[in-house]
Amino acid sequence: MSAKKPQPKPVVPLSTEQEQQFTYYWYAAKQAIVDERYDKAYVLLEFCHMLAPQDAQTLSSLGVLYGATGQKTRSMEAYKEAFEIAPADQWYRYSDALLSLRTDEGKAAALQVFEKALTAQKAAVKAKKRDQLDEELLEQLRKLYMDSKQWKKALAVQDDIDGINGFNDYSAYYRFRIYSLWNKPKLALEVIDRYIETDPTDTRFMKFRLELMEQAKAPKEELYAMYDRVLEVEPYNLEILNSYAYRLATQGGDLNKAEKMSAITIREEPNNPYYLDTYGWILHLQGQDELALFYLKRALWNATEESVRAEVERHMRQIPK
Repeated sequence: MSAKKPQPKPVVPLSTEQEQQFTYYWYAAKQAIVDERYDKAYVLLEFCHMLAPQDAQTLSSLGVLYGATGQKTRSMEAYKEAFEIAPADQWYRYSDALLSLRTDEGKAAALQVFEKALTAQKAAVKAKKRDQLDEELLEQLRKLYMDSKQWKKALAVQDDIDGINGFNDYSAYYRFRIYSLWNKPKLALEVIDRYIETDPTDTRFMKFRLELMEQAKAPKEELYAMYDRVLEVEPYNLEILNSYAYRLATQGGDLNKAEKMSAITIREEPNNPYYLDTYGWILHLQGQDELALFYLKRALWNATEESVRAEVERHMRQIPK
């Protein structure tokens, strides 16, 4: 025989006198928490809970006090009960407690909490009991969907976020991230281009576009044109100058242009091993091996990451002594 599902406790209306008592004890408990008199707050909230066992806010506050006194199991139970009574509003502490377990089971349970809370909020919005969805809830839900590679659901949540804020750089970034992780570079590129149309001076998204073009092995002429476009807006973007110069040097491009751009990077950051390595390699390709070794040695001296040191050493071995 299957066990019967527990029935919710009936909500018994409070008398006027009980309502007054509840209000008095509730605010007294809040003041006790402010004064860090937790034992007193606990007694007062327990009395409020006895008067109104279906008051979710009281249960949530009890959960906080249980947690503060090391009663983790009781705290979790209180958060859960508060959530079951008012899922649209009492999701945050219960989900935080579940996520704090740092287990796959806790994360899965938190995801269910977020989904149920969102369903409840959408019903409340439809019934005009609240103005809009909770953006923090949506962000948490999108994060867990992305963590669990549920890309379609992550995009659906981003649609809900856009319903609050519209399509902006924040939306474009997450859509780009979702499509990129989903291995859909064409759709990621469409998002980037759509945003660049709204703000053609945002070099962050131009750099995202460069990443996608590099992943797609776009023709070098198209890549160079994109680099030039970024530098029109930010002529001293050192990261772009270095990357562009290195590509020109390694892809048979204009070495003079590469050398001029690379020289700017080491003038601005003379101890950056990435920039020194690029400049040294360009000098080698120009036939200035002695000067090239000077800069490559400086790059090696300043490099702390093993991968960077290995790359510099590889370049140095290719230069005749």
